[in-house]
Amino acid sequence: MESLSQFKNLPLVLFVNGRKITDTTPDPECTLLAYLRDKLRLCGTKLGCAEGGCGACTVMVSKVDRKTGHLQHLAINACLTPVCSVHGMAVTTVEVPGPASIPVQERIAKAHGSQCGFCTPGIVMSMYSLLRSSPVPSMKELEIAFQGNLCRLYRGYKTFTKEYGTDCAMGEKCCRNGNGKGCGQNGNEEVDTELFQPSEFMPYDPSQEPIFPPELKLSDKLDSESLVFRTSRTAWYRPTKLADLLALKKVHPETKIVVGNTEVGVEVKFKHFDYPVLANPSQIKELTMIERQEHGMKIGSAVTLMEMEKRAPEGD
Repeated sequence: MESLSQFKNLPLVLFVNGRKITDTTPDPECTLLAYLRDKLRLCGTKLGCAEGGCGACTVMVSKVDRKTGHLQHLAINACLTPVCSVHGMAVTTVEVPGPASIPVQERIAKAHGSQCGFCTPGIVMSMYSLLRSSPVPSMKELEIAFQGNLCRLYRGYKTFTKEYGTDCAMGEKCCRNGNGKGCGQNGNEEVDTELFQPSEFMPYDPSQEPIFPPELKLSDKLDSESLVFRTSRTAWYRPTKLADLLALKKVHPETKIVVGNTEVGVEVKFKHFDYPVLANPSQIKELTMIERQEHGMKIGSAVTLMEMEKRAPEGD
């Protein structure tokens, strides 16, 4: 049988809220949510539906786009994300230290948006991830950011957007800007602020954000090696070359390919399926590229919908 010696047995390495975690015995069947709560005791991230539908488990994953050198900050469902898939990445939870996250939590609290509070950490992290990518987001970006959260509480978070105060048909003449009596007036020529005073909010300052781990930015070592994490039940392979993935499929034809884990994660959790060999192709160039061809577009099978929207050439 063909050898798979190109896959190295390495420890799992990730950063969580700025702390470096090195795990020599990671479990490929363990989700990021279970790892955060059970192993690291970071219980702010909640377990809701366990199938990526409610957003209560949302955390931020940050990584370097090796093609451009830019940082990517992504809100992800920790309940479906295998912990092995965040090798070489930085994870931020609702317990993120420092003053930068306080404005996000303050506005949802002062706008009376927390309700029972169970989904609130996920909502906070969706907003926080958006601000890390776009410090002054548009209303469209805000709406897209909350598509993954069951509760969509916009009023407090509208105050972060560039359109706040001008997001009605009247534009700058909107009554909320002090122009006559109208929907935003309380009858005394004053803006209705019974829920909150926007002027009292702590300003959001992107310069106060925790820095991305320099170790991950300076070296691509954790991204470039084909590796494997094993337990007695399951093996998780992360090939970085298409040839390595094909070699793995030749030796183990039953290998299940995992990218977003929206299918396998649900099958394992609720249908009790067993997949002894898993492979994540997210570092394979041919499967993560988008290119224009003569008669259309060539899109790799591991490209996400978000990446398609962001990276597709204009006009396509």
